[in-house]
Amino acid sequence: MKFADVLGHKEIKQRLIRTVVEERISHAQLFFGPSGVGKLPLAIAYAQYISCENRGENDSCGTCPSCIKISKLVHPDLHFVYPVFTSNEVKIKPVSDHYIEQWRNTIVSNPYVTENQWYDIIGAENKQGLISRYESTSILRKLSMKSYEGEFKIMIIWLPEKMNAQAANSLLKLIEEPPDKTIFLLISENTDVILPTILSRTQLIRVAPLDKESIKKGLSGKYPDSSELFEDVIRRSNGNYSEALQIIESDEMENLHFEEFTFFMRKCYMREIIEINAWIEKIAGVGRERLKLFLSYGLRMIRENFMLNLKQNEISFLSRKEEDFSIKFSAFIHKGNVHLLASEFDRAIHHIEANGYARLVLMDLSIKVIMLLKQPVEQA
Repeated sequence: MKFADVLGHKEIKQRLIRTVVEERISHAQLFFGPSGVGKLPLAIAYAQYISCENRGENDSCGTCPSCIKISKLVHPDLHFVYPVFTSNEVKIKPVSDHYIEQWRNTIVSNPYVTENQWYDIIGAENKQGLISRYESTSILRKLSMKSYEGEFKIMIIWLPEKMNAQAANSLLKLIEEPPDKTIFLLISENTDVILPTILSRTQLIRVAPLDKESIKKGLSGKYPDSSELFEDVIRRSNGNYSEALQIIESDEMENLHFEEFTFFMRKCYMREIIEINAWIEKIAGVGRERLKLFLSYGLRMIRENFMLNLKQNEISFLSRKEEDFSIKFSAFIHKGNVHLLASEFDRAIHHIEANGYARLVLMDLSIKVIMLLKQPVEQA
């Protein structure tokens, strides 16, 4: 990864480059700041620049053997530590190396990955990641060896705040007396829980939220045909590129849900059973989790339309597209049917969670919605 591939942070990049050019690289540096602002890609680009065989004034060459290996995260002198946990495959003493393939694939495709996204990728369920004493033993073993190809051995530790006391104390000793030609690059989002003695021995580099133009540049590269969405996404992301990506992905899913919901409601109101049945055949095949998300979206839309019906616009949270549809549709969501409609959507969600047959669940829901949309207010 070159510095050019990292969004924003021009001043930090220049500062890091100067440390290499002037041969005053600190052996322990801690990049800190909020999630999603580019601390990890900055550290990787810095490691690549340090190790580059033909570095330029402003960036690594990107084409020498060292750059190619670091871009794939397979350089033998570049090591990573990150929070992990036990799993079906790793039953005892989990360390980062057990998950190295998932890590490489994840970071190469999205170096702005968040902690929760990482846990989802490696199957966290309800577990929390940890950097344990077993990891500190692995670190000591790796760094005790000479570098294979480059001048420096570089250890990038992502989220050092996840270290337990034993691992933190072991790291402290390594930072105090590091092996020759060894560089520690720590990436933190919460320095308050890192040992003060570790903080005092690292050079702190604050990485601020990204500016709007940098986020726009990143989004334009991934979504070239969606520029009209960027202004709202950038405002909502608050300088967090990871959040901006998640907002777009969430909005795209929500748009799909909106189209399915409006189609479903219109066909139920018109009692067009043949088209409803064709819709059920299609929607039932999207998968259990996607179907639960759609039903949850429908439950939310029932609630929001009832608020509109009651003229409680200030506590109704609809996008412009949803509001345009709901101006007319809200007349059919009233005190005579809102509780029953909500109950039917909620019941459908529970049946899907319990491995109910999706087509039967949706057909039952359709019949109930057909009846309830025609139910008069007086039957409250």
